[in-house]
Amino acid sequence: MKTRTRPNAHDIELTQPILRLKLHDQIVDDIGKKIVGGHFGEGGFLPTETELSTELGVSRNALREAIKVLVSKGMVEVRPKTGTKIRPLDDWNLLDRDVLSWHANSDLQLKRAFELVEFRLVVEPKTAFLAAKRGTHGEIEAIEKAYLALESCIGLPELIPQRDIVFHRSIHLASHNAILHHLGSLTSSLMQIQILMTTKEPGSFERGLPLHRSLTKAIKDRDAEAAEKISRRLVQMPYNDLAQRLHFTKSKKMG
Repeated sequence: MKTRTRPNAHDIELTQPILRLKLHDQIVDDIGKKIVGGHFGEGGFLPTETELSTELGVSRNALREAIKVLVSKGMVEVRPKTGTKIRPLDDWNLLDRDVLSWHANSDLQLKRAFELVEFRLVVEPKTAFLAAKRGTHGEIEAIEKAYLALESCIGLPELIPQRDIVFHRSIHLASHNAILHHLGSLTSSLMQIQILMTTKEPGSFERGLPLHRSLTKAIKDRDAEAAEKISRRLVQMPYNDLAQRLHFTKSKKMG
């Protein structure tokens, strides 16, 4: 007769924290999305601990741990006797991966996408300049490969966001600037939304491809000045697109 083996302590220690971490992340994600979406009002207070734990169906201890994460992201502050207050947007860590992701999937996505393109317009031309100066042979080959993968997206719009991000991230990597590379990784979720918005119109993706090709060639030729100029022209395209949409949205609301 086969005897049943009891799970040992090592097995339990491996599985239980994973389950808690998953629940913990879900609580943070749920509350974070609601805060960004204005569910609790701007500068308002979260429901009481009892109310919120009941609404989410989680323990008060799990809720407290999630609130600590939101505090670390600058989104809320816990005030004794008064509750958990939502902090002003200026205090939020807007480069946090989760915060960016919540904005990317909220009603604020157009405004945040435009702000991202403004950021790209400042940063990416100089990043391309550095990539042309510093990129290794292998890194420049990777940029060229990423461009060819992007070019093959014609007629396959669902592949464009991910491949476009890979193209731009490969340039960040070739710049040999750790801060630029890190910022590129942080903004990927919002950049995905921005690319979806600015390549939706038929022909818009194809219009940008020649500049992607020229940028790749300039970096490969080690022509840093040309790479900087082409990169600026490339990012100017989604900038103009989103600026027009944002102006139209504001005008429509005022009307």
